[in-house]
Amino acid sequence: MEENKYATSFFVDGQLFAIDTEAVRHILENTRPTPVPLTKPFVSGIINNHGTMMPVLDLRKLLDRKPDDTLREQCIIIIGVEENGKEEMVGLKVDEMDDVFEYSPDDFKSDTVLDLTPEVHNAVAGTIKKADNFVCLLKTNDLAAAML
Repeated sequence: MEENKYATSFFVDGQLFAIDTEAVRHILENTRPTPVPLTKPFVSGIINNHGTMMPVLDLRKLLDRKPDDTLREQCIIIIGVEENGKEEMVGLKVDEMDDVFEYSPDDFKSDTVLDLTPEVHNAVAGTIKKADNFVCLLKTNDLAAAML
């Protein structure tokens, strides 16, 4: 029997998403990435985090959602992804953090009916039933691959 897993959930454009909690290194609030010319449209820029320069992926843009200038605080979730046999740090810009929750294999479904951009389609692991909501679980390595 499979063990329960943990996911870290967050909002983008009012919709609930999550990533595997094991990938989360830390969360930054009110950090603005420095734009970099000639990057993909969904790359917000780079940040310096404890001496490490890392790219930041704007999930709102990647999901083809309109910008929301009324948001007072946006967060950047720093995740570790496997790249060429070593861990690379990448930032995921989200609208708002939700929580860390535990789910069982019975709560997870790999099929999904979500309408997604081509860049995100391969990064979706499936959906998780969380209380009265469904959460879209994203695969961090595949999500970062869209940017790297």
